[in-house]
Amino acid sequence: MDKQVHIVCFDAPAPPDYGGVIDLYYKIVALANAGIKINLHYFQYKAERNHQGLEQYCHAVHVYSRKSPWQCLASPLPYIVASRINKELIQRLNGDDLPIVFEGVHSCGVIPFLTNKNRKVVVRLHNNEAAYYQRLAQTETSPLKNFYYLVESNRLERYQQQLPKHLSYAAVSERDRVVFHEKYGLEQTSFVPPFVPWQEINAEAGQGKYCLYHGNLSVAENKAVVLWLLEHVFSKTDTPFVVAGKNAPQKLADKIAQHQNIRLVNNPSDEEMERLIGEAHINILPSLNETGIKLKLLHALFRGRHCITNEAGVAGSGLNELVHLAEDADAFSTLVQTQMQQAFTEKEMQQRVQLLHAYNNQRNAAALIALL
Repeated sequence: MDKQVHIVCFDAPAPPDYGGVIDLYYKIVALANAGIKINLHYFQYKAERNHQGLEQYCHAVHVYSRKSPWQCLASPLPYIVASRINKELIQRLNGDDLPIVFEGVHSCGVIPFLTNKNRKVVVRLHNNEAAYYQRLAQTETSPLKNFYYLVESNRLERYQQQLPKHLSYAAVSERDRVVFHEKYGLEQTSFVPPFVPWQEINAEAGQGKYCLYHGNLSVAENKAVVLWLLEHVFSKTDTPFVVAGKNAPQKLADKIAQHQNIRLVNNPSDEEMERLIGEAHINILPSLNETGIKLKLLHALFRGRHCITNEAGVAGSGLNELVHLAEDADAFSTLVQTQMQQAFTEKEMQQRVQLLHAYNNQRNAAALIALL
């Protein structure tokens, strides 16, 4: 296949170390392996992020800077959108009529500036961003950040209502597909599962050593989840627990240190995180947010044993059969105690093989190419 596309990313796609960027990185690899020539465009605003490792998969790479909040003060658009409207990007996209994939509503601010209104455009919906920012506001303790999240959520709600109806959209979860189709009137919305590094089940049957929560611990929602687990689940039992992830705040580290049965692993390497997930007997991953898809849950299902979450954590993934569900503290505590006694079996592993086939990158690349 000799097809070229532009991919406009809201962030640098490497390293692939958090949800949305994992999808970007492995999507580029999968599309290139399917014969697509990729013109990559991305916004770089953190010095440590770039496109390292993707050079061989891209026909061309262009890097842009985001506008500062002060440059966007007069704009009624959400900041995540207004800050990515770039004249140089617009000129490059208008230099040909190739199909474009816009990654996230973040990147959609340049769509009105495209001269060819009949051009093939696909928007990758990583999240219901209005709902996501509303949830961030609910979990944020800083008054200034809380105000920003509320304003951004309201602006995103209006912006998502105005997204062009004639374009194609690809949601990362079935739940988001339904929301964007029914609430926002985007009739051409498909469910294309996220692209992930895990393509084979690599879990081990038998018994693990502890119960693990993992995530980016600098994110307000994840901090709130850990604090809830500490107070309502981890402190109620002698079960060994491990909390692992990036950039744990000192206050969180201090709270964890108060409990003898709970251990913090701060900023583990990729190899150490793989080991922690693989050696755990239970991966416990409740979520406060129903939007998008929880890639850390997928990671646990490909690499770990038992998984406990809530309905919000598995919504739209089609993976309910592979997890144990709880909705309150007592249910989580009970499941932890019962599942710690239950060996993880080969039968459960085979069930994962069948259901996780939906997250095959080659298959999902073909589904995305069909939209182009």
